[in-house]
Amino acid sequence: MRKTPLLVVFLTVFVDLLGFGIVIPFLPMYAQDLGATGLLAGLVLSTFSFMQFLFAPMWGRLSDRVGRRPVLLVTLAGGALSYALFAVARDLTTVFVARALAGFFGANIPVAQAYVADVTTPENRARGMGLLGMAFGLGFVFGPAVGGLLAEVAVWAPGAVAAALSATAFVIALFRLPESLAPEVRSRAATRRAHPILFLGTALRTRAVGGILLLFFFLVAGFVHLEFAVPFLLRDRFGFDKRAVGFVFVFIGLCMAFAQGFLFRRVAARFGEPKLLRVGPVAIAVGMQLYWILPVWPMLLPAIALVAVGMGVSNPSIPSLLSKRTPADMQGQTLGLSQSLGAFARAVGPFLAGWLYDDFKVAGGWSYAPFVAGAVLVLFGVALGWRSIAPADGDAAAPAAPPAPELG
Repeated sequence: MRKTPLLVVFLTVFVDLLGFGIVIPFLPMYAQDLGATGLLAGLVLSTFSFMQFLFAPMWGRLSDRVGRRPVLLVTLAGGALSYALFAVARDLTTVFVARALAGFFGANIPVAQAYVADVTTPENRARGMGLLGMAFGLGFVFGPAVGGLLAEVAVWAPGAVAAALSATAFVIALFRLPESLAPEVRSRAATRRAHPILFLGTALRTRAVGGILLLFFFLVAGFVHLEFAVPFLLRDRFGFDKRAVGFVFVFIGLCMAFAQGFLFRRVAARFGEPKLLRVGPVAIAVGMQLYWILPVWPMLLPAIALVAVGMGVSNPSIPSLLSKRTPADMQGQTLGLSQSLGAFARAVGPFLAGWLYDDFKVAGGWSYAPFVAGAVLVLFGVALGWRSIAPADGDAAAPAAPPAPELG
């Protein structure tokens, strides 16, 4: 495993995700200050995810054709510009444009995952994906915490700092990130010209990857229910204020960073990704029920850790297993499809979770419905993907390629 490029990708993704997380804590309230209704504020949040749904496969497939490095450089530079636009936005239209551009350029996660797949052997793939997952977890921890502090300084500060961080990631990649994809692999990918989202139907019908993609969609959709409902549950049932809720999310992020960066690569080496994708989601579903069953908030800490660890071992298992079952010239495209499905789940999940929380409350003024629904979605994804995630002959040695579709 080539450690130096992986370290650069780790730093690039961490700084990029940190910039993304900085603007999240105050974005809905900022949109409302500019005249947005509750629905429009929700659309501002969803715009980012819808753009990722559309363009994650495009960036991934483009990286298969021209290389990972130029795509990462373009998207990091574009991300810096989008955050700079957000910093100077003083009307709702500009905010929408800035978030749409941030989603467009921020749909580069499959490119980073494909880079990791390029520079790791199948035996070390889990370690590389776990390192990338730790970058996500740490960005999730520090981004919102920093953003909350910056929002108190000035309305432009979160966007300006996010732009500076993305620009820093661009400079790091420009000088320290070599190309990972061989020219002959790029030439094979250049023959496919249609939009890669058209590959989704074929991918879902392919046993080697189809069930894994479906599992990822429902896994994210279920986890989004928890992310959305936890702040309201802590406020309405236990009396937490925003500061206390923020500390809970810091704890969640630290648990996920530990699980993805330290625990995952060790248990994956021993048990393999297929077993983790059957056990991890069950841990998530059980932990989600403990959130609302346990009577006092200190007892929530083990439940939080259980869900975070379950997600921490499940989430990196998806790209690790997909990359092992995908040919080298389709890594970016296939990983892009998985991120596209995840983005779609993040775009639609909050609407369903919000409806469930508002319309199915118990006498105390809080609701357990999103937690039950989230667990059902996660377990449904496991059922759909059960046959597909079964160990395949190529998992430990070389990618077992699904049949490439005719894309023109």
